[in-house]
Amino acid sequence: MIKTLFVAFIFMFSVQQALAHVELEVSSSTYELRGLTLKAIHEDMDMKAQEGDEIVEGETKDTFAFELNFDQTGNVCRVSTDKILLKLDIRLPRWADEENANPSVRAGWNSYFGKLKAHEDGHKTIAVAAAHKINELVHSAKGARSCAAMETSLRSSAKQIVEAAEREQEQFDASEAPFALD
Repeated sequence: MIKTLFVAFIFMFSVQQALAHVELEVSSSTYELRGLTLKAIHEDMDMKAQEGDEIVEGETKDTFAFELNFDQTGNVCRVSTDKILLKLDIRLPRWADEENANPSVRAGWNSYFGKLKAHEDGHKTIAVAAAHKINELVHSAKGARSCAAMETSLRSSAKQIVEAAEREQEQFDASEAPFALD
């Protein structure tokens, strides 16, 4: 009986999943807009948010990184430790002349900015979901005979998750109802 419990304990220990969570680093930046009318603010945005041929009013950049460490015990390799990291850099405009503008302009700005912020939050949600999928992938990995094969498989699958998230980001942009500072 004691031998059976000991063997069960050893088995449970050897197939223990790696313990970790998704680390999220969020940085925010702004660019300043000036103007006392919606038209003036929009014109300032056209100058300050220009990136190549596009006007990028707001942006959420995501960077995925993960570190995997493996433990080979006999013929079984498993993930021993991991670190899943998602870095988000969110850039939004900041209107500097809000205090001096009339209430209708402030209301127009607030409506626009609320929609822009919600849009960027949508991008953040997609990236966070992808990071959690990578975390689930790593934590559900079954033991393999070769650590090199396990690492190759996990990295390939994680890359597919990131690529799927990139496609989802593009679809999100294409399907969102247009909004503008008018």
